Amino acid sequence: MNKLLIFCTILFLMATRWPVKAQARTTLFMGIANDQLNGRFNTVYGFRDNIPGATDAPSYAHGQGNTLVGANASNYTNGSDNTAVGFNAGGWFLSGSQNVFIGSGSSAQFGGSDSPSSNTRIMTGNSFVGFGAGYSNRGDYNVFMGHQAGYSNVMGRNNVFLGANTGYANTEGSNNIFLGYQAGQANKTGANNTFVGWLSGQANTTGQLNVFVGGYTGHNNTTGQLNTFLGYATGWSNTTGRVNTFLGGYAGESNTTGIQNTLVGYQAGRGVTTGNNNTMMGYQAGQNVTTGSNNIIIGVKSGTAVTEGSDNILMGFNSQSEDGLQNAIAIGANSRVAASNALILGNQVNVGIGTSAPTNRLEVISQSPNTSGLTLTNLTAASPATQTTDQFLTVNEKGDVVKARYQLRISSPSEWSDKVFSSSYPLRSLSSVASYIDQHGHLPGVPSAEHVVKDGVDLVKMQATMLEKIEELTLYSIEQDKKIEDQQARIELLEKQHQQEIAALKQLLKQLLNKK
Repeated sequence: MNKLLIFCTILFLMATRWPVKAQARTTLFMGIANDQLNGRFNTVYGFRDNIPGATDAPSYAHGQGNTLVGANASNYTNGSDNTAVGFNAGGWFLSGSQNVFIGSGSSAQFGGSDSPSSNTRIMTGNSFVGFGAGYSNRGDYNVFMGHQAGYSNVMGRNNVFLGANTGYANTEGSNNIFLGYQAGQANKTGANNTFVGWLSGQANTTGQLNVFVGGYTGHNNTTGQLNTFLGYATGWSNTTGRVNTFLGGYAGESNTTGIQNTLVGYQAGRGVTTGNNNTMMGYQAGQNVTTGSNNIIIGVKSGTAVTEGSDNILMGFNSQSEDGLQNAIAIGANSRVAASNALILGNQVNVGIGTSAPTNRLEVISQSPNTSGLTLTNLTAASPATQTTDQFLTVNEKGDVVKARYQLRISSPSEWSDKVFSSSYPLRSLSSVASYIDQHGHLPGVPSAEHVVKDGVDLVKMQATMLEKIEELTLYSIEQDKKIEDQQARIELLEKQHQQEIAALKQLLKQLLNKK
């Protein structure tokens, strides 16, 4: 194969009568009227129109180690270690080195004035492959591959553009990586961007520090910064939105100016336009939210009913809230909150505090025995009663809260008032009671008003005390009744005696009257 190539080359040269010039400095020229001063170790093939009426290969002053193939391939003075392949590849250079230009018009301002005064560039370490790639370039260490890739780049450095029209309008943007058809096409001064995928970041102009991966990702971004979009058409409508993270196909597709959103999952937050500070994770999570902000929506198809609500938290498969709510929380699969400033836990679930296996809608296990573990800060013993009722909440032997009528309980018979009827009970005389009242201002055994104000009363003991006093009154009544009965008997006896005496007097009076 090599012998055939050499043979064909010799025949071609003989047929066209092109001169082959080998300088003492081991530079090889194949073409017409090639000009070189002190250059060495160069290899040149082709034509260049640099002298009116003449056609020859490129000319060099002091360049060395260059390989140039094609008509009008690069013209160097001090350039070294360059490779230019293709018509007009490389254009004019002064001291450009270590560049690779492959393709017609690559880094050559193809169609412009072909003179050192208008096209002179000093650049290093570039690799341009493709028609018009790096056409206007003066920057260093760029890699442009593809039809007109980096076409308008002037001073941009350290860029990698791979694909037709990638970074086409870039002028001064540096440290960019654009991969894919028209990726970063409109970028001008935007720097430190990574756009990977067909039409990704196409409209970006000055946006910086963005990472777009996937076809159409960040397509309309212009000045947005610090965005990370991963997945087909993620962040497609974003223009100036910044500090967003969208992961998943169509995630955040409609976002335009929203900032600091984190949307993860296919179509997650797809409808967000200007909403800020949202976190949405899961397939179609929050897909209809538009202007709502500060929402946390996590779970497959969660928050799909929300468009403008803000400050909401929805967690769990299909967790939902009514639209337009504020500070509403629903946690659990299929949970739903319908009021602002409300918390919903689950859907038909039990809630446990201090237990991992609740058996009721709410089960609380406190840290200490015989304590409820509940504190009602704004409802204390000092709070006024709002109504009167004989219905109460209490706990049964299992600790269940139940509704009941109030029922007094005592732990020993001695705590109750039946002791009053014992023969050994020291019942005070009424005179003694009267003396105590005169001295203390209240009945014996009954707390004073001052004591009640200070310490309150035990209702069970108070009920027993009140009944004790009633039973004492009963004993006093029985005692008084006995006295009354005794007095009545004596009265009846006296009356009988009185009647008898009256009858006897009447009899005597009658006898006296009859003697007269």
